[in-house]
Amino acid sequence: MTTTNLIPNATNEPLQATTVLISNIIESLLELGILVHDNHGTQQSNMALVNNMQTLIKQLKQLSNPPPQLQNHLLPIDVISYVEDGRNPDIYTREFVEVSAKSNARLKGKMLAFKKLQGVLSAKLKREFPRLETAIDEIEKKSNGGV
Repeated sequence: MTTTNLIPNATNEPLQATTVLISNIIESLLELGILVHDNHGTQQSNMALVNNMQTLIKQLKQLSNPPPQLQNHLLPIDVISYVEDGRNPDIYTREFVEVSAKSNARLKGKMLAFKKLQGVLSAKLKREFPRLETAIDEIEKKSNGGV
């Protein structure tokens, strides 16, 4: 059911355990839905329903008390909203990456435009004010990071 897999290592062991727990909770919810749908009112089906509910409650209690190592892994509110709305959080990740790429491209374009403006402006200033040529060269050198 998951669309991504964690590569097991020591640093993500708590995430691995939580992933397994969430998968088990989803499985328990599916089983509970089937049991409720197919409940015939017999003692045996009622006991199966009660046992499944107790298992689900234990799993939810485990999930509500995460290990301290997971305190560093925070989820953005947008991702939680996606999941609550029944949407795939991978879609959020993909959209976030696309928006970031567009923003980076726009910023790169602005940086290149300012660099061209600097070159044109410094060339015109040098032509109009030849005495300031060394000062303009120093400013260019400082603003280009010494390149």
